[in-house]
Amino acid sequence: MVSDLDQVRLLTTLKYQKSEAAVAILNAKEAELRAELKRLRDLTVETQSQQPEHAQIRAIGADVIWLRWLGQAQRQLNIALAQVLAEKEGLMAQHRRAHGKKLVAETLVEQAQSTHQKASRHAALDRAITHMVHREKS
Repeated sequence: MVSDLDQVRLLTTLKYQKSEAAVAILNAKEAELRAELKRLRDLTVETQSQQPEHAQIRAIGADVIWLRWLGQAQRQLNIALAQVLAEKEGLMAQHRRAHGKKLVAETLVEQAQSTHQKASRHAALDRAITHMVHREKS
């Protein structure tokens, strides 16, 4: 029985580790998208606060074109981030279930081992008592 439970524990641990890896990948994607969004926001602020020496750029409208491109890039990144967050939300529910199953399997194995140890100790005590009784009779 314990070996079957050990296999269940191994299986649930592997599934949990797989789930953990998937969450880590999504966390990395999320961090990457957030970093890129921050970089684009910083570029937007920098462009909007340009010094007078960049008056020629403003005169030909290059700053407006640049700001428009920055805005479009930010929208695309926000959409990608929303998709990653939605995927992460679904994955986190699965991850929590995998964690719960792992904990239950570990608890069952510990209980089975404890029961087995108690039974072994009880059997050893019974053997010792039986041995002592036979010894006293002889």
